[in-house]
Amino acid sequence: MDWSCIFRRGRGRRIAGWAVLAGLAAANPAAPAGAAGLDAYAPVPPEPGTEIPTATIRFGMRPYADNTFYIIGMKKGWYSDVGISFEPAPYGLKANDSNVVTLLLNGQLDLISEYCPLMLPTYKSSKALKCIAFTDTFLANAVLANPALRLKGFKDYIAEGMDFQHAIHAALAPLEGKTLVGAPELSDRPFEEGLAKFSGVHWKLEVLDDSKSLVLAKSGREDFVNPEGAPIVYTLRQAGWTDLVDIADLFKYGPGGADSPIEPLIDIVGVGANGNYVNTHQNTVLRFLSVMWRIFDEVKKDPSLYDLQAPYLNSMAGTTLDGKGVAETVRILDPFETFDGDRPYYEGPQGTLYYRNVWDALIANFEQHGIIPKGAVTSDEVVWGGPIWHQMLDYRTRTDALLHAPAPSDPARKALLARARQFYDWRDYLDAWRLASAAMQ
Repeated sequence: MDWSCIFRRGRGRRIAGWAVLAGLAAANPAAPAGAAGLDAYAPVPPEPGTEIPTATIRFGMRPYADNTFYIIGMKKGWYSDVGISFEPAPYGLKANDSNVVTLLLNGQLDLISEYCPLMLPTYKSSKALKCIAFTDTFLANAVLANPALRLKGFKDYIAEGMDFQHAIHAALAPLEGKTLVGAPELSDRPFEEGLAKFSGVHWKLEVLDDSKSLVLAKSGREDFVNPEGAPIVYTLRQAGWTDLVDIADLFKYGPGGADSPIEPLIDIVGVGANGNYVNTHQNTVLRFLSVMWRIFDEVKKDPSLYDLQAPYLNSMAGTTLDGKGVAETVRILDPFETFDGDRPYYEGPQGTLYYRNVWDALIANFEQHGIIPKGAVTSDEVVWGGPIWHQMLDYRTRTDALLHAPAPSDPARKALLARARQFYDWRDYLDAWRLASAAMQ
């Protein structure tokens, strides 16, 4: 399946939207192409003293299970613990894929929960937007079939002994010449294109927002769908829709290797940012991310925390999930990576998830389809998550040495060291280092 054909069929406002974004990038004086300080992350020293600085972040969340978990930290007061509040108060902005890039480009938002490749088209004319963290590897890409069709899926054919090539063709053969309802997000196209190439099956793509598609699916007016959001995939699976083939099937059974065609299909969700903001608020960014990692620790220990997320997610996504449903959605389709779980993203260049492997493939794919000019951007220019994560790792390593040293005898210094341990346990290694250093002086 040729991407240009997909875009022609579903062009409408989505392609027009990318054109508008490119125009905004060119006209935006806050983020000119080649702006100084936008090629790399620039760390700064910790603030002096032992008080926790305060900051307000203009933050937005998209309507997905792995994009709205931040609400847990907001409601629990964990961001307040590290001095952070949000605009608009109290929870930031409810954003979506049609406006988030524009809001970041023009500085209306500083940070956003994001699938960062959606920002790549702006590199036609701007270097402003950066990916500053990864949260999870998205496993919700799936072609689902109406249960009334009584079809078998890829896993069924594999269980019968078919090899990868025959199993994927058999699973998708009922789609030949039919309509697949896909989300408008650009991030879905590589998965659909990959399936068409692997299976040799061709279909017509109808682009429709997830919320509208869900209504049609529930009323039996769709036969084949590839939703964008994990809550929608989870909801349809719970309703008995057949999983014809999903991204995890490709990871498990498809061709591997550094040049594997599956590499561009790996979807790693994370945090998008305006680079100008990041390189002028470095320590605020570190504190923000520390709460993200704290949330991941806490929900693993206490899944009932998802009860705090469910109403907010439902209000955005049109779902009716309870906390257990959100927890299951995350567990099955959006498994979060803790601070230490981020290591495969930023270390080990032979790994499938290593950021350069994934982003080099993504960038090459976007260049091939004319979405960005060849040579417009490198992986390291857009992904700042690595140096940020390594900076926090360095703070942890240095704090470890202080926490394992003989404790001071002075009561005030002991209390300061106890505070350092608290921030350490909260994954705020920046302030753990600040307080531990002061205590051991």
